[in-house]
Amino acid sequence: MRNRKMGINDFIRRLFGAPSAVPVLPANDLELANAVRFRPSVMQAIRRSTRAALYRLEAERTVAGPGNTVVTEVYRPDALLFKADQQDAGRIIQALRKELSGQGFLIFLSEQNFGHLPDEIGILKSGDTFDILRCKGTDAINYGIDNESLVATMKKWHAETPVEIVGAGPDWLEVRFLAQPDWNAMAEKVYALCPDAVDHGAGSIAALAAEMRETGMLYLWWD
Repeated sequence: MRNRKMGINDFIRRLFGAPSAVPVLPANDLELANAVRFRPSVMQAIRRSTRAALYRLEAERTVAGPGNTVVTEVYRPDALLFKADQQDAGRIIQALRKELSGQGFLIFLSEQNFGHLPDEIGILKSGDTFDILRCKGTDAINYGIDNESLVATMKKWHAETPVEIVGAGPDWLEVRFLAQPDWNAMAEKVYALCPDAVDHGAGSIAALAAEMRETGMLYLWWD
């Protein structure tokens, strides 16, 4: 058998697989990576899942001001967004979660359009699942619940029964339960926070409890 020197292509194949699996990043991707402090290897992982245009997440969120006033502020976290067809979004989210596992990133559904328009996927540099709510400015301001109050409530729930945020927008959020709560008690708490989950959703507190027990998920929205 002949010995031969390992060339650069052989080295890349052994390290990463086929050369095509290591996308060459265009200048605008590198510029975005620098702006949100993503390593080039993270951008390459993203590019293995999508060729869609990437853009920085920028959101407005409401916070309590002096007295009874409400103040709106712009929030620009270290996060990127891109569009994906509804039928592909779940697969892409799972692929990115697997690729970026343990690296300090949260992958979540950022916009849900139910097939009418493409969905939006977010990639946030954070290990705190509640930063998803902060960066999307999620609130129920029509019910007197600002972003800070909503985050505090979800963190309190999390302390009792661990959850993770899997999707969020300005007026909605979706969580996955990581442990089994008392489903009836949880449904009561959900109804107190988000009446629409029952009144325009499950139909009754008992039905909401059964739905959460079956799916291990909870979807909240405020009109």
